[in-house]
Amino acid sequence: GPGEASGEVEGLVVEGVGRDIVELETLGIRDKDGTALSFTAEGPLEFSPSHLREHQLFGETLTVSYVRRGELLVAVKISD
Repeated sequence: GPGEASGEVEGLVVEGVGRDIVELETLGIRDKDGTALSFTAEGPLEFSPSHLREHQLFGETLTVSYVRRGELLVAVKISD
């Protein structure tokens, strides 16, 4: 919609907070430049919080597609 800019970032998981066992509340990513980005989620995504924790433990990058709503970055898709 109007005012929504979208983007994509690849980085390492620094934080994943689950709303419940299947749904993500917030996701923290650090990109290749060392910039920390924090995303929120508005519904279930492909990745569960436990799957994100595996990425964090093993230092595996992932790609987050998002839309910007004001100050919020809303994750709309996560992929390996």
